[in-house]
Amino acid sequence: MFSIKRDGSLQGQPRIAYSRLVGEDAAQKAFLAEVLGGIARCFPLAITDRLGGAIAGRPLRLRVTNRARERRA
Repeated sequence: MFSIKRDGSLQGQPRIAYSRLVGEDAAQKAFLAEVLGGIARCFPLAITDRLGGAIAGRPLRLRVTNRARERRA
């Protein structure tokens, strides 16, 4: 979950609202760090003044899924 400012920059830090991860603790932490870092690297967004005014400060949600790699025979 995150919010953006009127100018398209990130407001505060993105945060994880819910997660259900499997695997080793270190791998889970690394995955979450990459997700948050990836979101942060997308900013600032190039948005119009009207769009910025409409969405500024509103909580935005992004769903990120990760599937295990399929093994090839």
